[in-house]
Amino acid sequence: MIEFNPPVDAKNSFEKSPDLQKKMGEAIERMKPLAAWFTFRYGFFVVEANSNDELTRKVAPFFYLFKTDVKISPALGLDEFPKVVAALGEEAKKYGY
Repeated sequence: MIEFNPPVDAKNSFEKSPDLQKKMGEAIERMKPLAAWFTFRYGFFVVEANSNDELTRKVAPFFYLFKTDVKISPALGLDEFPKVVAALGEEAKKYGY
C-alpha cells in the first residue's frame, strides 16, 4: 500500500493545473492500482509489485509531481495471511521465541 500526503502548495498547484492533473491521471493508469482512497489530506493506493524496481516506478510520480515523501506498507490478502503467520512462527523459533 502506498500512502502519500503532499504539501499544501503541491495540492493547490494540482487543483489549478489541468496539465498536472493529466500527468497524474496517466501515472495512475500506469500504476494500475487495485484500489484507491483519498481524504482531504492523504491518498492511499493498493498496488501489486513483484520487484523493487517495479515498485519504484509506481511511487516515482509522487516524488516528481507532488514533491512528497511516500510511505510504503506491505499488504496481503486474507488467503495469504495463514502462510505469513506460519512463516513468522518458523522464523521466531530460530531466535528462541
